[in-house]
Amino acid sequence: MEFVIQILKYVIFTGIGILGLGFLIGFHELGHFLFCKLFKISTPSFSIGMGPKIFSKKIGETEFSLSAIPLGGYVEIAGNQEVGQGEQKEALRDDERSFNNKPYYQKLLVMLGGILFNLAFAYFAFIVLYKVGIPKIALLFPEEQQVIIKNVTSGSVAQEAGLMPGDKIEEILYSKNDCIAKEVINNIPEFVGIIKGLPYQKVTLFVKRGDETETINMVLSNLDSDGQPNMGVEFNVSGDLPTLEPRGWLESVKEGISATNYLIAKTVASFKNLISRNGIKRVGGPLLIIKEAVKSAEKGYKMFLILLGLISINLAVLNLIPFPILDGGQIAVVSVESLIRRKLPEKAKTAIHVICWVLILGLMAILTFWDVKRMFI
Repeated sequence: MEFVIQILKYVIFTGIGILGLGFLIGFHELGHFLFCKLFKISTPSFSIGMGPKIFSKKIGETEFSLSAIPLGGYVEIAGNQEVGQGEQKEALRDDERSFNNKPYYQKLLVMLGGILFNLAFAYFAFIVLYKVGIPKIALLFPEEQQVIIKNVTSGSVAQEAGLMPGDKIEEILYSKNDCIAKEVINNIPEFVGIIKGLPYQKVTLFVKRGDETETINMVLSNLDSDGQPNMGVEFNVSGDLPTLEPRGWLESVKEGISATNYLIAKTVASFKNLISRNGIKRVGGPLLIIKEAVKSAEKGYKMFLILLGLISINLAVLNLIPFPILDGGQIAVVSVESLIRRKLPEKAKTAIHVICWVLILGLMAILTFWDVKRMFI
């Protein structure tokens, strides 16, 4: 009976996690859709999900569809041909309700609509979280994170020294500028700040393992491509977190906006990992995103809302990249066409879209491979 209950809970939380991701995608597409309606641009179809359709209903001129797996989606915009976006029955439409015949600022706002809606959701989510009492997650409250090791990389200096998952680093003894120093470690940023200045140096760590204190001697390695100490450990930042006291509405709005702005800046900075030497191995793919969504759903609505806010920010930033099949690429195309005052050749745009889809699908395959390796191997 216990096993059956656990399975049911897992199925329920998996469903909640996937629905949450589907909601973000649908909300993104809703931004495009509403700006189209605002500027009287025809939208023949609005589809969420992939796989077999489980629901379809035509309301006005738009056929709304929901597929079995609520991941992915699109709004068909009349007069705007996009490879891989449904049947595109009205892609070549050229009348007063065509995207092509609208002024540049309207085209720009239609393409920015999804990004603006994702950012709006993130601001809303974090304002609400500060109002009800936000868990002190590592990204926003690094000073609250104890230095507890979650994983140790095989073959790393940490493994060779004897560090183990569950170890809590409490003190560090090191030599710098011919002086011996011993410092108490209170949080992860404090620890990282110390060892960042000690590449290739011998240090002694005092760690709590169960009820015992262990002494670990190790030689630190150099810094990785991101300028962080490459010890070969991952710290546990997902345990039971303290919660900030609920704020009043005015303070919640102020702190929620500030936190969202900070996370947007961090997300933009983190995208450089995609082009670093080992960046592709650090980026979460679809399986890992779903796994994290399920885990956060199990921890309650606050952690789930935090994750949805973070994913929404990532969707917004990702779509700003000027890649042809992303909103940023569409913005670049309409901007160039407005500048040169003529449309780019459709064959050229189609060829670029096909190549980009191949690259994206290849990237998804690679990310899925690394997800499987991280989760099961």
